[in-house]
Amino acid sequence: MARLATEKEASDYIGLDLATFRIWVEGGRLPKPLVDCGKFDLKAMDAALDCLSGLGSSSDALDVWLRQKAEWR
Repeated sequence: MARLATEKEASDYIGLDLATFRIWVEGGRLPKPLVDCGKFDLKAMDAALDCLSGLGSSSDALDVWLRQKAEWR
């Protein structure tokens, strides 16, 4: 499957019916489609689901590095 997906493809990918998928996107639980093409990034979907499931965090590598740097002082 391609990384970018239509709304229906993205909802099928994560296993939600289309109505629930739309509610989750509008509520901010899942990322909105990319502005330039209107398609959903499936990697962004995976990351959002990881955070919802407690598998990931919202911090990125820069945040981790800054925390470690502060601890070294």
